[in-house]
Amino acid sequence: MRRAVPATPSELLPLQLETIGIQYDQEPMTRPHGYPYYHWLQTLAGEGELSMNGRTWNMPERSGILLAPGTPHHYKPRSDSWQTGYITFHGSTAGNIVQSLGWSIIEHFQWGAGHDPITGQMKSLLAFAESGGDPSGWRYSADLYRFLTLLRTEARTDKRPPISKRLNRVQDLLHWLEQEYANPEIGLAEMAAQLGIGKRQLNERFRDLFGQTAYAYLIQLRLRKAKEWLPSRPDWTVRRIGEAVGFRDASHFVATFRQKEGMTPETYRKLYAEKPGESRALD
Repeated sequence: MRRAVPATPSELLPLQLETIGIQYDQEPMTRPHGYPYYHWLQTLAGEGELSMNGRTWNMPERSGILLAPGTPHHYKPRSDSWQTGYITFHGSTAGNIVQSLGWSIIEHFQWGAGHDPITGQMKSLLAFAESGGDPSGWRYSADLYRFLTLLRTEARTDKRPPISKRLNRVQDLLHWLEQEYANPEIGLAEMAAQLGIGKRQLNERFRDLFGQTAYAYLIQLRLRKAKEWLPSRPDWTVRRIGEAVGFRDASHFVATFRQKEGMTPETYRKLYAEKPGESRALD
């Protein structure tokens, strides 16, 4: 067994590591009142199962379960030897972070074979904790956040592929938009054609990944480019910048910018320009 218990910082951190370790021969465990902190349990070798309220999850290699504090549960081996890795943590924003990632009191994760950044991050965090190299706890806090975001992007909690694989399906289009966003003729049909799918399927993919339609993503991209250029190109008029990022006319650019950013492009320029006193009028 490997187990590390970091020093307790004097202040409660956003994410605070309590314990981390590897159990080479995991024995059955019953916790009728749950664990007092968030508890991550993953299979490193062999297979086990975890039960809660009459429901059971199988835990083969490359799978794990995150339990909220106080969640009653029981787990046990399903193979002759079950090797597990575990992390327990809490923190001032732990609940908010877990909730913002879309997880409930228990989440079952699975991920594919090959490159395994999730297990790699867990083992790296364990080795660092064993070294005692972070008495302040802030490095642990940052590494825990990275671990949770890896779960969000590299693992799946349902039958859908993880976010990283779903992003791969639209990556060619995203690269193309980075090059062609200034073309005002781009619409849903042109974007869908880049992936060889229909417009409806395209919007479904973008809503799933980004929470918005493909065209809304394009508008956001154009506004992002405009926000880069407004302060850095003071010799360009607002009209010229709007046209350079793909808007057909200045009025549409100004109205869209105001709606999304809560201010006009000119106000944004004054706010962030090196010489905020300068003012540029429309052509």
